[in-house]
Amino acid sequence: MTMGPVFIIAPHRSGTTILYSLLAASGCFNVVTAFHVLNRHRLLDLHQRGELEEARRTLQRQLASGGVTDEYGEPVMADHPEEYSYALARQGRRPTLDQGNLASFREFCRAAQAVQDPARSLLLKNPFDTRNFLFIRDAVPDARFVLLHRHPAEVIDSQLRLIRWMLHTRSSYDALIVERYRRLYDRRVRLAAARAVCSPRLPLLFELVFRNIVAGCDYAVEHADALGGRALSITYPDLCRDPAAVVKRVLAFTGVEPNGHTATAPMVGRRTAALTPEVERRLPRIERRTDAYRRQFGVSGVSAPQAFCES
Repeated sequence: MTMGPVFIIAPHRSGTTILYSLLAASGCFNVVTAFHVLNRHRLLDLHQRGELEEARRTLQRQLASGGVTDEYGEPVMADHPEEYSYALARQGRRPTLDQGNLASFREFCRAAQAVQDPARSLLLKNPFDTRNFLFIRDAVPDARFVLLHRHPAEVIDSQLRLIRWMLHTRSSYDALIVERYRRLYDRRVRLAAARAVCSPRLPLLFELVFRNIVAGCDYAVEHADALGGRALSITYPDLCRDPAAVVKRVLAFTGVEPNGHTATAPMVGRRTAALTPEVERRLPRIERRTDAYRRQFGVSGVSAPQAFCES
């Protein structure tokens, strides 16, 4: 009997890609990949014609010949884990699941299940839906949720770094997956303006990211209990410290029997620098504002730099 989908819920840079990759490596879930997103309109047709593998090899050749890499400079594969937001019919600046694109979401999930093992649960993530899990709970009655929690200062810091990196370094992969990034990169004046506005010399980007992360913390504090037994909470430090144990917890929560695959992900243990000065200066403000969140979900102090693992 097919179980319902499993949603990983957390903002960008909370460790969602690490957890997603680990659970994908377990072999216990169906997953969403770059191949699925880029071929979303013809997945079932390719499957029915027996052309899935050839299409995957074609995409892999295109990625390799184009030198498409991720933020760490690693080559992107066709089976790179991806977010369902970029398969929605209507996306916008912050692509979240709503009544307007729910039909396209369901259609995409059916296709992603059909071309994999229909008996397995579909594993899903979209950090834009961090403040949207109550809607998902009602729209997808058999869904279960894994809530991932990281210290808000670390999340803010990592988001600032990533946004500025993307503005100053054309991300070939993101330009391929996300139309709005592709348009931004092709408009030099607009790109230059975005770089100026998002400079660390100005407070604007910090304030925007801070407000978004704080709103997500408040939403979790107020609504996480409404998910009841359909949700499991884990912390980012636990994920970095013992990823295999976290995978076991998720498998037990979802009622999935381990199949012997090794749960590894290359990002675990990746070192990053300490907090940037702009975040370090504002750390007391961040911690005051998110005190209830950190106490409720067991996220205390900022980790030492060597304990960080990104995404």
